[in-house]
Amino acid sequence: MKMKLYITIDTEADANVKWKKPEPLRFTSVTYGIKRYLRPIWDQYGIHPIYFVSYEVLQDKKCCAVLKSEIKKGAIIGAHLHPEYVNDTGTTNYEGIHPFPCLYYDKSVEKEKISRLTDEIVNKLGIRPIWYRAARFGADRETMDILEELGYKYDSSITPGINWEDRGGPDHRRGVCGKYYISKDDYYRKAVSEEGIIEYPVTIDGKRFGILGRLLPDNWLFYRWLRPSHMTYWEERKLIREQKKRGNDLVMMFHSMELLVDKNPFVRNQLMQKYYIWRLKKTIEYALRNGYGS
Repeated sequence: MKMKLYITIDTEADANVKWKKPEPLRFTSVTYGIKRYLRPIWDQYGIHPIYFVSYEVLQDKKCCAVLKSEIKKGAIIGAHLHPEYVNDTGTTNYEGIHPFPCLYYDKSVEKEKISRLTDEIVNKLGIRPIWYRAARFGADRETMDILEELGYKYDSSITPGINWEDRGGPDHRRGVCGKYYISKDDYYRKAVSEEGIIEYPVTIDGKRFGILGRLLPDNWLFYRWLRPSHMTYWEERKLIREQKKRGNDLVMMFHSMELLVDKNPFVRNQLMQKYYIWRLKKTIEYALRNGYGS
């Protein structure tokens, strides 16, 4: 079976260069960025992206129109739970906190919020999502039980090798690259039978900068992601070659606002924006040349 390149976009409200969300919320990365920058790339390379959509995006009619258009062109819609936007009445509500869903809430509340998000996608976009990614990668084994109960088939919340505990999140250090059916007992182990939720971890493999990387702080920025935000094209090439040798699919991720100037920490001017888009396109080209299908 041909290995696949999955390009996943955490689709959220705009941020600023410090990752803070403005008030009121703005959505130019969806209403303008997808049409202006991403759709031409998808058309050029025959990509069918996965948009992991957060609840607040679905409250904007223009965002919904763009996403419906993307669905018609072959895009997949997944659910992306930022629970702070889903309060008990089902309305948007930014509480000023940044919780990891699996640890901040008990299982019943986490399930209620995922269910509300799922229903909102059905109501606003007309499709039922079967892909899930937790905000801040905050998922665990109990989250998988919830997803299975709600009819989901795929999860992409694991960031292999990265420990988020110092921020109040899960420890994904036992995660590995490559898809697998999740064990009923352990989020990071392969199931004995091919049943339940299939995990597609984000493609992340060890520290950057070789031997010197071992001396760097244990921060997500110093890990090798298939992510054009902070990785160089040459690092991405090496990562792709390594995953190909292991027979692994590729899961690239970035946020919707990362391509726009001053809407994220990585793109501060038009030159940086052009460089970002160049890295994204070159990485896609390299993966496709090396036998990956989209």
